[in-house]
Amino acid sequence: MGGLTINKLISIVVSVYNKEKFLDKCIQSIIDLNMDKSQLEAIFVDDVSTDNSYNILKKYADEYDFIRCIQLEENSGGPADPRNLGIQESKGKYITIVDADDWLEPNGYPNLINQMEEHGSDIGFGQAFKNRNKDIVKVANFASYKKANGLVPYEIYKIFRGMGPWGKIFKRSTTIDHNIKFRNLKFAEDKLFYAELISKSKSASMTDEHVYHVNRYSDNISLVKETDDIEKANFNIEVLKDLIKMDLPEYAKKQIISRIVEMDFISRVFIKKSFLKSNNKDVYYNMFEEVQNIIKEHGYDIEDFLENERYTNAFHAYQHSKEHFEEYIKFMLYNAHAHKYIKNNVVHFNYPDKFNYLPTLTSKCVAVHDGTHYMNETFYEVLHVYKKPNTTIEGVELVKINDESTRKTLKYEIHDNQIYLKTDDLHLDNYDFNIVIKFNDFEHSTVYASHPIDNKNSKFKNKSAKLDLESINKAKKAPKKPSYLTTPPSYIVTIKKANLYHDVNFTNQVKSVAKGNIVEIVSIEETVNKTPRLITRDGYYISANTDIVTPVNLESFINEQSKQTTADKVNENSKSNNKFSNIKNRLLKR
Repeated sequence: MGGLTINKLISIVVSVYNKEKFLDKCIQSIIDLNMDKSQLEAIFVDDVSTDNSYNILKKYADEYDFIRCIQLEENSGGPADPRNLGIQESKGKYITIVDADDWLEPNGYPNLINQMEEHGSDIGFGQAFKNRNKDIVKVANFASYKKANGLVPYEIYKIFRGMGPWGKIFKRSTTIDHNIKFRNLKFAEDKLFYAELISKSKSASMTDEHVYHVNRYSDNISLVKETDDIEKANFNIEVLKDLIKMDLPEYAKKQIISRIVEMDFISRVFIKKSFLKSNNKDVYYNMFEEVQNIIKEHGYDIEDFLENERYTNAFHAYQHSKEHFEEYIKFMLYNAHAHKYIKNNVVHFNYPDKFNYLPTLTSKCVAVHDGTHYMNETFYEVLHVYKKPNTTIEGVELVKINDESTRKTLKYEIHDNQIYLKTDDLHLDNYDFNIVIKFNDFEHSTVYASHPIDNKNSKFKNKSAKLDLESINKAKKAPKKPSYLTTPPSYIVTIKKANLYHDVNFTNQVKSVAKGNIVEIVSIEETVNKTPRLITRDGYYISANTDIVTPVNLESFINEQSKQTTADKVNENSKSNNKFSNIKNRLLKR
């Protein structure tokens, strides 16, 4: 066990670099865990933060004996070394990796630990949620859709589509016995670690309880966003080269490669507007050719890893011609949802004639509201379900609009592709909600307000409208008042598109500033109505509205960008260094 006495049930390992704004919430969530703290240790490893993070950690470590903080002697360039040190220093039977800006659920997390302990599981998967400014969405539902034990981890369907720390607990001994460590990469270090960890674990538990929350609010500026599609693809090629040579169960290896081909390339590189807009598409095509060559060199055919109909058709269009491939991508991004029809109670996508060599794309399950019906002295909401013959309906839920963490399971009856819900059951704690159909274990489909349509002579404006149900009992909210910065920060980042003006009253616009740009601020001034406006170094005025801009620590930003670039040993021929220089120059010139 790495020379340490294992005397804790669980070790929570947190890598920290310049996270002073988020540490209190992260640490408080650990303090609030509903479990015996003598069974717990939280190890925070600071990567030589330049803000107040380490002082915050020391304060908590002095106050709570189950919290430890370690600071590296020099900055390591990424979360890998701090995480590895935390695992090495841990004394827990089980380990969780937590990002310093995220937080844990007080009951669901301890319950998963106890479930794993009771059943002797090597790894556990719990429900995670991504918290964003406008919504809360469930992450990797395939790993947390039911309570189950005795699972073979790498045989869980689609489990390798979620290779990150969120909602996962694992045995320390698995990492020690197999020498599994995080590698110091700018991008995709989680992918290598968890692919090997899941593949080398023998048994798994799963729970549908809430376990983990991911912070994706706009004031948490993740520098992974500075890694563009080309850079990410280059890193994923290196990951593929490593993974395809690993000694893993064959089924696991094929599922991992399938994830890389379908998700990391076809979906996240090609089926994007940025690809269509690129003036240098050959770069994309050359990378994908390299992926195919790597797979072929190891005795595989890339088509063996295509499972999703949408991605399979994209690849077939690619084989036909690049022109057809780009037209197919354009159709899927902009027009597919406007051209659907029903055949044999299954929704089909109506391709343009040029794609008649492709198999027709169909939807597994589409549900449409068919109105309120009065039957047997009871009112029912009736849903018509268009589905493939092999699609199995698992349940019906009410889900709060823009918050997938709030939901309620409904009783229902189903006859001849019609689902019947008692009208009186359609309420969700005075929240507005959608109706969601669960099918095929973990998949889901939000109920539509209208049926599919494909009319070449006219357009149906609300063709993709979901059935949004509004509570009549909810308290009316007062209109949200804008929040403004009242003191001038040194730098701000635009979290939405903003405008620069010559005057404080915003009557004479100079130019627009795209989302994600950093602007230097020198002062602040109020309008006659007392609305604050920020003044840039160039003497222009920009909004101080916190929905549009947020302060940023430029020193931390550049330090982290620098350390990540320095640590980039994977692809020295990529544009990483030039990208950093360009970013730094762009920031300093604003």
